[in-house]
Amino acid sequence: MRRVNKTEARLLRGQCGLPGGLTSFIRGSSFSCPVPTFLFHIDGRVATITLDRVARHNALTMAMLADVDPALARIENARDVRVVVFRSASPRFFCSGADIGEWGDVDPEEMGSRFIGAGNRIFRRIAELDVPTISVLSGSALVGGLELALSCDFRYGFTGAMFGFPEASVGAIPGWMGCQRLSDLVGASRSRELVLAREPITAARAVEWGIINKALSKEQLDDCVAEICARLQRRSSASLSVRKRLLRMVESGQAELAHEFAASVCKGTPDAAEGGKAFRGKRHAEFR
Repeated sequence: MRRVNKTEARLLRGQCGLPGGLTSFIRGSSFSCPVPTFLFHIDGRVATITLDRVARHNALTMAMLADVDPALARIENARDVRVVVFRSASPRFFCSGADIGEWGDVDPEEMGSRFIGAGNRIFRRIAELDVPTISVLSGSALVGGLELALSCDFRYGFTGAMFGFPEASVGAIPGWMGCQRLSDLVGASRSRELVLAREPITAARAVEWGIINKALSKEQLDDCVAEICARLQRRSSASLSVRKRLLRMVESGQAELAHEFAASVCKGTPDAAEGGKAFRGKRHAEFR
């Protein structure tokens, strides 16, 4: 381990909300960044963001969304990160959605342009990360909490968790692209049913509909996520990045051009060269 220099310390303070009086700290293979509403650390090739506003069921505030931004910036600039995991410190909720207590002082124009705009920007940034993202739904994911989960690539849920969009009970809508992302996953018919007519659904039903990948006991959930993370850490960084971009292009209707572009980009990387050498040498590839 080494002590970071003054320039690095200033950078990390700015990105992680660290107190201004702190001039240096120890950094090893794991970097921890505690802030009032979530915990962030990078351990080896795995970055983890843990929602930690337990008393309010991880309800998302404007300040909380702003705090996530620097963590995402650090992930984007960390070349060795292979996977990002979103977790919850709450035993009952992954996230209960937006904190409606903040809505009282927000006028209609500000509600759309500021509150909804901020959430959409953060969730889009998560969806567009060049590394795979996993939401570990150890508790219920409702309204904005489900929208956060839907912005991730993989969703693994606890068998006792519930999922849905019950905003109608407070006269609101799924404002953070929930309708769009849900419809992309499950189709228009089921999307309409969950958004318009249904109470939150069980984890088993969410698996059946394709909203989450698996429903597991809490012990199995951690083992499953650990296995997926271990698998992704062995993947080529360049290949993961290109594959994520390829998937986004395909999903936007540019499938043929996307595959041609992705194959060309991937072929020119050092990882592709290493993969070819490993195949010819009958050994496992060693990606940096």
